Amino acid sequence: MHLKENLINFLYDLDYFITIYDNYIHIFNYKELISLSDTKIILKMPNFTLEIKGNNLFITKMLKNELLIKGNILLVGKSNE
Repeated sequence: MHLKENLINFLYDLDYFITIYDNYIHIFNYKELISLSDTKIILKMPNFTLEIKGNNLFITKMLKNELLIKGNILLVGKSNE
């Protein structure tokens, strides 16, 4: 029995997860970085396109499927693009 794997799967949706804090956002399992500026970041997620708007946005950690974005985050939602 893989209790640890079952617990991790229960706690985290492995398709993707997004965690928002006061001045940063952590995104796991994004597919592609579509657009990057200091006021808007657009990401392709498994089933939709995610738009992050704010001021002084910058990526502090970028791995194959994980991002950590810092800045003054004002809006996070599905993109119309």
